[in-house]
Formats: sequence, structure tokens, C-alpha cells
Amino acid sequence: MNRRLLLILLLGLLVRGALLIHFADAPLNIWDERDYNKLAVSLATRGEFAFTAGTLSSARPPLYPALVSVLYRLFGVENWLAVRIFQLILSLAIVYLVYWLGRMAYRERIGLWTAGFLCFYPTFLGYTNLLLTELLFTFILCLIALAVLLAFRNRSLTWLTLAGFLIGLGALARSILWLFPPVFGLFVLIVWPAPFWRRILGVALLCCSFSVTIAPWVLRNTRVQHTTVIIDVMGGRNFMMGNYEYTPIARAWDAANITGEQYWGRVLAAKHPEAAGMTQGQIDKLAMRAGIDFVISHPGLTLKRDLVKFFNFWQLERELIAGAADGNFGPLPKPALVLMAAFILVSYAVLIGLATFGVFLSPPEDRRFHGFLILLIGYQCLIYSLSFAHSRYHVPCLFILALYAAPAMLSLRELWRRRRSRSFIAATLCFLIIAASWVWEVVAVDLAFSSAPSPQSITRQVLPSEACIGQVVVHNPEEHWSVRCNRTPPLWLHLSPSELQSQPIHGSGSMFDSDLHPQTSLHSRRSHGA
Repeated sequence: MNRRLLLILLLGLLVRGALLIHFADAPLNIWDERDYNKLAVSLATRGEFAFTAGTLSSARPPLYPALVSVLYRLFGVENWLAVRIFQLILSLAIVYLVYWLGRMAYRERIGLWTAGFLCFYPTFLGYTNLLLTELLFTFILCLIALAVLLAFRNRSLTWLTLAGFLIGLGALARSILWLFPPVFGLFVLIVWPAPFWRRILGVALLCCSFSVTIAPWVLRNTRVQHTTVIIDVMGGRNFMMGNYEYTPIARAWDAANITGEQYWGRVLAAKHPEAAGMTQGQIDKLAMRAGIDFVISHPGLTLKRDLVKFFNFWQLERELIAGAADGNFGPLPKPALVLMAAFILVSYAVLIGLATFGVFLSPPEDRRFHGFLILLIGYQCLIYSLSFAHSRYHVPCLFILALYAAPAMLSLRELWRRRRSRSFIAATLCFLIIAASWVWEVVAVDLAFSSAPSPQSITRQVLPSEACIGQVVVHNPEEHWSVRCNRTPPLWLHLSPSELQSQPIHGSGSMFDSDLHPQTSLHSRRSHGA
């Protein structure tokens, strides 16, 4: 092994070990973490993919809970430390794969710089200790990129078939990827350097290996939900939440926290009373149709929202900062929190800047592989822009950004000599637009969101046996009050002004969320960012 790569990995292990000590006893503060934990416990103890014993669920992709359940069986149920240690190893494996991607797509020096960028990138380090799909999905995407690179380089149908299998695994980790095969297949038909019949054969092998990989889960879901469900029952919900009457224009991701009559489930129930007897999969299809109907009826508003959601995907990485400020990762002195925030924000700005110039001015020599990397990022960005986007969703793309940032970093003088070229001007404009969106997010959106009237104390029962005593601290342009409940970790309720005077608020108990989690309307604010 290259000695410099070994040094990067050893230093990365030391940094991750120090963070692991800090996170060793950290609880699960994000709803997604809790969901994955519940499913993993159910799989490990009862062999059921379910939140409640005897009620099978299709609410989440299965691969990550299944992997965690294996660790629970080996090292003890709810042994979060074992999961974090496994993810530490997985994180270093990603760094090693990224080194090979950089070396093969460019040269060895760029492979080392790419590995170094990603190994010590703060957000990547932070997600190593969270029970979320980001790390596993990133690992699979790296394997997909490596298989595609080898397929293009060797004109190999074997590697292309393996890529289809890996895309299937990726879809079982995050459902966003299940629509990718036809998109990638079309790309292969256009750029594959082979006779047309061989291109057709390659696409067929790609799609077949993908289909075989996900087929058992699709059949299981279809039996459980009494309708065709590919990976999970969240696609229609997410699409409707990002495209209905009450979707917040500047924070579409916050639609998940809306309650009362504007809650997406109540809106759907008012239009479809027959949904009361439907499965979650059938309801998800109703939600998808409702979202599509709204998009067709409101094309101008949809385009405006989608543009905002595009920039939401690339917004500043503040989730870990906000989680640390709320004490979710243990006590941190204020100076340490300030340094952490500065390190994360500056690192992201530098990475985006370098990667933007790398895309335009220092792409890989194999333009087909360059096109694939752009396709992989663009596909994810597009899907999230059509539903709802958040900066957490770009985390699996960090390795691609590092792959473009490294050659740009190593050729700064050459880039500057090309400052009058069209590529340099295009890169500059793109970066300035993204940077302007960060300023708009902080100055226009966040300040407007936080400019509230005088705080108003409230007491509401949010769980059957628990009172939430807190203050109305935020008032947003959509006339919804955000209530910070005095609990550890804090919970946030998003209520209309009339609900503040209503009867005590209990868990939703909605038919629309019966197999998701009992109090679906009570999301930790960390699930969606600050």
C-alpha cells in the first residue's frame, strides 16, 4: 500500500477514534435514527421488518436496518457502539475506494488528495457516528462509480452487470436510486464504445441484474401492501409534501412538521375518504397522484418551488452544528461550538468552490466517466428538487465533489491562467449563484423565520403521559408557529395560531402514519436541519 495513503488512513483512524469516544454514549436524537433502530431491533429479535409486532412495514428501505440487525445479533441488541465502530471502518473503506477512483480517473497524486479531502472532511466525519444511511449509501455509490469506470475502461459487460447489481443494493439502501437504471441505461446507449447490439445487450444485463437484486423485496412489499411497492411507501408522501397547497415555499422540507388541518394526511383524507380502509402503499399512491395533480394545476408555483428546492439541496451544512448547539452530541463549550461551526462552513464553501472549477476546468480524461459522475449527482439533485430537498441529502455526493476538488486544488495557477476562458467564467458564475443562495438562505429566510413576536408560554400534552412546556419562539411567513418543547432532546411542534388555543395535542394517530411511528407529527428538529 502507498505509504502516504497509509498515513492518511492511520490519521483518519485516530481522528475517528477520538470522535467515537465522544459519541460512545450518545443517544439517538434523530427520528430517522430511531426508526432504523426500531426496525433493526424487530429484525434481530422477532425476524420482522416492523415497528409494531405483527404489523409488517414498508416505510423504510431494508438494507441499512438489516445490516444493523446483524450487528445487534452479533454484539447485543441496541449496541450502538458496535454500529458506530462498524461505520468507522466503513468510513475508512470509502476513503480507500475514493483513492482508487482518483488514481484511476486522474493519477496517483490526485487519488491521495481526494482521499485526504474526504478523510478529514468534517461533515463526513460527523455522519460516521450517526445511525443513518448516509455512510452505507456513499459506500455503495463509490462501488458503483468504480464498476462503471472499469466497465468504460475495459468495455466490459461483466463490470456493467455488476454495476446493475450495485445500483440495486443502493436502491435497497435509499429508494431514490430505483429509478436510476433507465436513466443510466440511456446514457450507456449513447456513450458506450461498442456496436449497437452490444450496447443493447449491456443495458439489458444492467437492468436484469438490478431487477433480480430488488425483486424479493418488491414481491414482499406488494404482498404486504396489496399494491405494487418497489422499495418503500415514502415516495408519494414526500412528493405530495413538497407539492401541495401548504408546502412552505422557502423550506419545503418543513412540510413534514405541519399539523392540524394543513397536515398532508388530512388534506388527502378530505379528498379521498375511501383511504380509511387502505394500506400504507395504497395511500402512498393516492398521495403521489395528489401531488402530480397539484403540479399540473400550478406549473408556475411548482417551478418556483423546485428552483428553491434545488438550492436547498446545496445549502450550507448546518445540521451537525444545530445538533451540537442543542446538546444532541454531548456537552460542548461555546468556543468549541464556534470553531466547529466555522470549520464545517468554511470546509463546505471551499469544497464547493474547488469542485465547481474542477467540473469545468479539470474533468477526468475519460469524458464518459466524467459524464457519469455529473449524471449521478444531477439525478439525485433533480429527484429531490421535484419532491423536497435538504442539505443532508447531498452528503452521499461528497466523494464526487472531492474527486473534482482535488485536481482543481493542484492546478490553481493553471486555472488562473485560464481566467478569460469560457469554462472559467461559467465556473465562476455557477459558484457565485450557489454562494448567493447561501446568503439568501441565511439573511432572507432564516432571519424572516426567526423574527417572532414576543415569546408566548404554552403547555400542551403531546404524548399520552407527557406534557410539553415550552415557548412559541418562531413565526414563519406561512402563519405557522414553531414551538420548542423543553425536553432533552428538544422537540418542535409546528402549529397554526388557532391550534395554540385548541384542545391538548396528542400523537397523530392518523391512518396515514399507522405503520411509520406512533407520533409522526413530532419530529426532532435535527431531522430536517436548523
